[in-house]
Amino acid sequence: MMFHKKVKRFWKIGLVTISCMLTICVLGCSNTSTEEVQKAENAIEEQTILEQEQGNSEKIAEVGQDIYKQKAEESKQADFKEDMQLNEEELTYDEYDSIEQINKYMIPEQSFDVSLEDWGEVQFVSRRPAPGEFGDWRVATFYLVKDDQVLYKFPYRFENNSSRGYIGIFNSVGAVAFRDINGDKKDDIIIITYYTSGAGPTGMVPRPGVTIYLAGDSEFCLAENMIIDVEENIIEQNRTIANIYSFLQDRE
Repeated sequence: MMFHKKVKRFWKIGLVTISCMLTICVLGCSNTSTEEVQKAENAIEEQTILEQEQGNSEKIAEVGQDIYKQKAEESKQADFKEDMQLNEEELTYDEYDSIEQINKYMIPEQSFDVSLEDWGEVQFVSRRPAPGEFGDWRVATFYLVKDDQVLYKFPYRFENNSSRGYIGIFNSVGAVAFRDINGDKKDDIIIITYYTSGAGPTGMVPRPGVTIYLAGDSEFCLAENMIIDVEENIIEQNRTIANIYSFLQDRE
């Protein structure tokens, strides 16, 4: 784009220059005064200065935009490093589960007000991992919260809540559903979480993993056998809440 602008500017200067030179020639051939010839020369000089100033203004604007982008990126990286430093050096595992941290990293679109047997009216909260949260392979955690009090923390899907060596790096929580899977009149929970592997041509395409919690007496148990059964029998493209629930009902 800048190349075309420069060509256009030089073309305009050339036209003005040629026009003025013809004017000088005509004026000279007709014995015009030195003053009129000087005016023509001044016109060439003024137009050249104008074009140069416009070009410099464009360059200054471009440099300004580059500096702004660079500063914005530096600020973003600084914020990330500050968060990471805070998490690694100042927060303990217990502090990660504080209501302040839960609210800070809550996933609003996958957090819900629900009524659960043994718990009453509560908020189910999905929380994304914080930057640098004891490693880069942490995944989402889930809680029951009421009146800014953490009532319950759900068991981890993976050991130490790290997906390293399993399905990939956490990307997002795609869906949460409350269904009575085993017919005990209590709502169980089905969660679809997306991960990326980073390997191969489709490595950055999110892949769905499944987490299932069965309601117990004032607790939820990770249904590991159900999870294995679902992931072995339902291909990734078909892992929806409806398909998972229907599959589990057929198994019952």
